[in-house]
Amino acid sequence: MQAMPSFDRAPPLSLPVRYFLAAACWLLPLAASLLRTDNDYPSLSLLLPLHLLALGVLGNVMLGALLQMVAVVSGVPCLRPTWWRLGVWSLWQLATASLCWGFYQGLAPPWLQLASVLFALLAAALSGLLYGLWRSPAADGSSRGLRLALGLLLLTLLLGLSMLAVLGWGRPWPLPSLLPLHRLAAQGWVLLLVMAVAQVIAPMFLLTPAYPAWWQRHGATLWLLALLAGAGGLLWQPQWPWWSLAWLPLALFAALSLRLLRASRRPQEWLLPYWWLAFALLALLAALLPLLAWQGGEPWLARALAWCLLGGFALTLVVGMLYRIVPFLLWLHLKNAAPPRHRVPAMHAFVPETAARHSWRALLLLQPLAALWVWQPQLGWPLALVLLGLLALLLRHFAAAARQYRAARRALPS
Repeated sequence: MQAMPSFDRAPPLSLPVRYFLAAACWLLPLAASLLRTDNDYPSLSLLLPLHLLALGVLGNVMLGALLQMVAVVSGVPCLRPTWWRLGVWSLWQLATASLCWGFYQGLAPPWLQLASVLFALLAAALSGLLYGLWRSPAADGSSRGLRLALGLLLLTLLLGLSMLAVLGWGRPWPLPSLLPLHRLAAQGWVLLLVMAVAQVIAPMFLLTPAYPAWWQRHGATLWLLALLAGAGGLLWQPQWPWWSLAWLPLALFAALSLRLLRASRRPQEWLLPYWWLAFALLALLAALLPLLAWQGGEPWLARALAWCLLGGFALTLVVGMLYRIVPFLLWLHLKNAAPPRHRVPAMHAFVPETAARHSWRALLLLQPLAALWVWQPQLGWPLALVLLGLLALLLRHFAAAARQYRAARRALPS
């Protein structure tokens, strides 16, 4: 069963946009962190950019998208938009900044302790959202995926809090066992949210066929079972390559998505290249996973897997969806505010197609530079420069969209 979005239940415009803007701003410290990466794994010089990317850039966009999807797809109203727009948003930025500064300072306990308190408050807030989502009667594949994704986000936070209790508070817990479990849960949350969103976005904006019914019913569960099997294996025999259990769902999702993209009824759509690039990188990730069975803990392989999932697949999708969702939300709220039969600017008036194509070219350039960083991590400066260029493009394009929106609001009849 495919979800039918109801945008009458959408939260206020300022709620998701605030998260989206914060995500773009986190590209600046992310670029700076790539200038000091070494060749060891695990190392603080790698943990810092990974968490800046996962929490600062991707986390903000995905949390803003999650709040939007929960309302319009699953029918869970945003009852306290000010709390989510100001309280939770501020907690997320402060917690991310505290954690990353603690990494930068060499695991400084005061900053890790502050981060643990802030993330605990975030976990409490997200638990309430998960409770409302679980009580929702929505039974479509996207809503099931959203429930599982939010549950895995909470599990990721709880495992991260357990590690902070070891590093910041001195608790005698097994850190080597917690780290791979935390990593598995984080990957699960990212992939499950993308699976849930793709079932709505691909047919709606890319005019692709719907995902197969069996995938909509069982795809999220299959991925969750693979993660649980991998987690159980890591607890039982940590030295074995349990990561390879995640190969089948990843490969299936990549293959299904690439097949649907080929069947798009809008081949000239500018968003299609973003999705082609993203799912090609996901297919590459699925191909690299079996290497863990014989390459083990090679530092270059760890960087390659992290980049393919976060910097390649997820970042490409996120930037592409920002160029589609932000103009759509501006147009939707403007249309709802306008009187009947009043013409409002089209979506491409807020962000033209050429703007989106410029950022796609920047993302395309990122990939060979990321491969250079994977092989020689001391050569992170070219990757950092292109990330700064991407930040400049995003800020320029969305500042222009904001000006167009404000001008259109002023032009509405009183």
